[in-house]
Amino acid sequence: MTNTEYQCPNCGALHEVREGDVAIKCRYCGFSFKTFQDEQRYVLPVHYDSSRAIENFLLWVKKQTGYEESLPFNIILKDVKLHFLPFWTATVEAKTSFTGVGEDLEYGNPEMGGYRTVRTITKQESGVFEKYIEAAIPASPEIKIDEMTAVSRGRLYFSHEYVKQKGGVLHGATVTRDEAEKMFREIAASELTKMIGREVVEVTSRNDEIKISDLVLVYVPVWEVVYIFKGRQYRALIDASSSRVVEATYPPDILEKASYAGMGAAHIIAGVLMAALLWSFGTLPATSAFLGFLAAAIIYFWRSLKPTKAREKLTGRTTSDLGRELLKELRR
Repeated sequence: MTNTEYQCPNCGALHEVREGDVAIKCRYCGFSFKTFQDEQRYVLPVHYDSSRAIENFLLWVKKQTGYEESLPFNIILKDVKLHFLPFWTATVEAKTSFTGVGEDLEYGNPEMGGYRTVRTITKQESGVFEKYIEAAIPASPEIKIDEMTAVSRGRLYFSHEYVKQKGGVLHGATVTRDEAEKMFREIAASELTKMIGREVVEVTSRNDEIKISDLVLVYVPVWEVVYIFKGRQYRALIDASSSRVVEATYPPDILEKASYAGMGAAHIIAGVLMAALLWSFGTLPATSAFLGFLAAAIIYFWRSLKPTKAREKLTGRTTSDLGRELLKELRR
């Protein structure tokens, strides 16, 4: 029976786990997590090795505003590691029928010399909405990825040998199947609520039908690249399946730093001027105004010293965003 390594979702310690083990208790922090050996699991294939992932990352950085042009020629790789992160994925078919009160505008024709009148009126509304969602939510609170597309396509059956072959580290999960199904239902209900909210201002009756299928655990391969540039450390997360830059920090150029510093100086000047204008009303309003502008100036000055943080954005707000918020509520 082969062993494999799992990373604790709480402290990050690596544990050698025997194939067939389902629940693990971290010997360092005492945190319990699951390997989900009893689930039908999948893994997204690694289409990009570390060299191609880093190459694509550098090409992406070159397209960003505030790019430091000498970066590709002076980058020093400190650590490159492949992580397999667990996500619950599902296909959700949601349907709702509703009745409610909507609003409309009624226009009145003006009398001689008068003005045209506009009046808001209410009326009874009803309708049916359907929504099809391919959703993915993190299976562990350690996963802080801001955006992740649904990962139900192009997957392979999970095997420890595949993970070992790619030299990756598996991450433990803490969200159970029942918890994941509840979160998917809440995601669907939230989407339907937004659709209804575009039609009525008050709901009098509502009937939701939510069907969840293909609920499985999928491990997403992500390259973590830690690199040094001009003595400072930066980090990039790159999807090993699609090469998308999930999240990255990189050094800002001189113009970007100068713009933030200039904004900081402008806020200080504006604070002084506003305090002078309000001085006749008393020291409290003048001081409050100055401190407000000073706080904003400090943020801009601090931002001029920090690396730029960006990612390849997806269109709209993903289900991972809502799923992660629900996960926080679930863990309170």
